[in-house]
Amino acid sequence: MRAAGRRATLALLGPRGSGKSTVGRALAAALGQAFVDLDEGVLALGRQAGWRVGSTGALLTTAGQAVFRELEAAALRRVLEGSPRLVLATGGGVVERSDNRTWLARSARCVYLRVPETVLAARLRADPMPRPALLGTDPVEEIGALVARREPHYLALAELVLECADEPVERLVERLVRELAARSA
Repeated sequence: MRAAGRRATLALLGPRGSGKSTVGRALAAALGQAFVDLDEGVLALGRQAGWRVGSTGALLTTAGQAVFRELEAAALRRVLEGSPRLVLATGGGVVERSDNRTWLARSARCVYLRVPETVLAARLRADPMPRPALLGTDPVEEIGALVARREPHYLALAELVLECADEPVERLVERLVRELAARSA
């Protein structure tokens, strides 16, 4: 895990279904900061590039992973270049590109939302917005492989690892605010 610096952006890392957007919105409100969901930036760039899709999942399926990851990297740079005080919910795979990891390490305080695979699977099954498979299998069945591949990157970037299960969002945010304050003192 990394030590805290003077970076203003707080980036939440974790696999799909870990709660980055939900926790991020609540955390931003608690801190009085802006919230940015990187998926929204990726989708906006995809639309600017001519992809007529309604979700990041559709963009990933239609444009393919290579194009999606390029758009994701561009969206990440845009957010981090301004160094605003904000909470950023990243995409689960953002850590797979080394240039993205460099940007995150240099420009953000990173928090890894670590969620048990059984909880991730239940959340994905219950999600009304279908998620595309990334490894050619079922999105729920591939959770273990994706977590195994990405977790070393999450851990290397994380200033803090927040163990999360099905705890209420408010309690997670309280814990996170306390932990971040203690590390900044």
